[in-house]
Amino acid sequence: MKNLLKTSVLCFLALASSVAWSVQSLIISDQTDNVNLLPYLEYVPDSTHALSFEDVSHLSSADSWRTAPRTRENLNFGYTDDVYWFRFNIENSTNKRQLTNIELGYTVLDFVDVYIVQPNKETRLIELGDKHPFPERLVDHRNFIIPMDLAAEASATVYMRIQTTSSMQVPMFLWRDHSLLKITQSQMLGLGIYFGTMGVMVLYNLFVFFSVRESNYLYYVLYVASIAMFFSSLSGISFQYLWPNNIWWNDQSIVFFLSCVVLFAALFTIRFLRIAETFPRLKYVGTLVVVISAAIVACSLLIEYRTMIAVVISWAVVGITIAIVIGMYRWMLGDSSAKYYCISWFTFLIGGVILALNKFDVIPRNFLTENATQFGSALEVILLSFALADRLNIEKRRRFEAQLHALENERVARLAQAEALQQEKNARQAQEQALIHEREAREAQASALAVQRQATETLEYKVKERTHELEIANQRLEELTYTDGLTGIRNRRYLNRALEREFSRARREKAPLTAILIDIDHFKQFNDTHGHLVGDDCLREVAMAINECALRDNDVVARYGGEEFCVLLPNTDQAGAMRVAEEICDAVRAVQFKASGQKITVTASLGVSACIPERHHDVDKFIAAADTALYESKANGRNQVNFALPDFSSTLNQNKG
Repeated sequence: MKNLLKTSVLCFLALASSVAWSVQSLIISDQTDNVNLLPYLEYVPDSTHALSFEDVSHLSSADSWRTAPRTRENLNFGYTDDVYWFRFNIENSTNKRQLTNIELGYTVLDFVDVYIVQPNKETRLIELGDKHPFPERLVDHRNFIIPMDLAAEASATVYMRIQTTSSMQVPMFLWRDHSLLKITQSQMLGLGIYFGTMGVMVLYNLFVFFSVRESNYLYYVLYVASIAMFFSSLSGISFQYLWPNNIWWNDQSIVFFLSCVVLFAALFTIRFLRIAETFPRLKYVGTLVVVISAAIVACSLLIEYRTMIAVVISWAVVGITIAIVIGMYRWMLGDSSAKYYCISWFTFLIGGVILALNKFDVIPRNFLTENATQFGSALEVILLSFALADRLNIEKRRRFEAQLHALENERVARLAQAEALQQEKNARQAQEQALIHEREAREAQASALAVQRQATETLEYKVKERTHELEIANQRLEELTYTDGLTGIRNRRYLNRALEREFSRARREKAPLTAILIDIDHFKQFNDTHGHLVGDDCLREVAMAINECALRDNDVVARYGGEEFCVLLPNTDQAGAMRVAEEICDAVRAVQFKASGQKITVTASLGVSACIPERHHDVDKFIAAADTALYESKANGRNQVNFALPDFSSTLNQNKG
């Protein structure tokens, strides 16, 4: 009843209002396809927010309504607290029903109340804006679409009340269904290409980051993702597909992601341009920029959109300008990657300035000004990717040059050593000549001295020869001492030393360490069935299969005892350890050898333990965890892999005691 009364009052006021139009009505026919409504618009600002539809209906054109300027493509009043009322008249000049759509092409308007005075003088109210959930819209479209249905030779008057904390931009067009679908497809294709480009850059550089572990790539990925999410929110794509019912987040997401763009751009710039190394005095300035940017990100979730968008855009322009100045200085110092960096930021700065001037109503809103930042950001992202690749090539070249320099220094040192040996040889020859002269002067004494010298030299040679042979024998003995005689891999003694060494190194470097214990299933039964000679062959084959799964030079494969083996994997976390353990399990299962004319296969149970050792951790607890996991594999049916974390709590309590 209340809605009926309200509708009746609106109809009466619309009927009672006498409107003297200062602009012509929009006349549509069968040939009307798409029309810019700017020439047909009138508007009136409401600074007090007090005007209602009833009040607006009584306003005359001569006193209050203003004509939209014809020099622009769209209306743009910038950031303002005023509420704006718009109206236009539309007439159907044909004797057929006409179906059209009115598009309001700015997605971040807060409240858009549309009053349509129908031919029968009934008034229809449609409430739009991003302060309403997206599913409430009449048309599932990222922009605001108002369907219009005009009977034959009928007319309608459309009033719009718009209130927003964002820039007051009102691009308004009339479309047929097919033309709206066509332009929407073109726009979505362009957005798809843009977001596809950004997505490819994110995924590619994320894979590069996982490969090289260079923080620059992570900051770059976060920066590109923030840019993509910013434009997704600004264009209405996020509100349509990601959070259609979250009104508050949709309003704040624009400034939030733009703030993240500034934050990650600052982190990337500080790291990429090596500000701390090149400009030590600017180190704290860079830290201050990051802190301010992080504070702006936090404030973007607490302070209203209008205030934060001005702060963020201003801060972004200042930050980009500073980054370009530092980048140009690095460019002049000969850093080739800084060239790509500066050019990329120039493109983004130009796009950002154009967007800011557009939002503050300095330049008109059109396709170029609305998409300048997207064009600039896409080009910037591609150029920054080139800059990162160039930086990576430079680092590789520097490492290669350093290796060449080290080799050259080694060659010079060897030449100097050879020269010193030659000088020593010459000195010895001079000494021998002196001795010869002395022998000639003292024949008897010289003869005895010569014999004694020859005997001494022979003895020294023999001693050196025996010493060298002894060293070789000691090396062979040590190799035999640390090698298992049956399988040819390392033995338990070597494993104990390697375990202590790697455990201490992992504790010192805060790096993960993994131990895998392997036990051949039912080996005693295997020996009893096929004999010990076949059992020895089995141990050798299994040891060879395990050894082939340890691919790195610092991986240790050793015989732990009997039919048990141990694999020690430095710098390997739980996921990598389980992958290697599964490979070993598969490799042992794939071993086949013949005994008594039959093909025989064996399986193994594996226990895995991994940790990052701390100061109070004990290596025995570490191996005990792998042994516990091994027994769990046996208890669960064998031929499988299980993992157990070391329990260092008892060791910690002992240390505290």
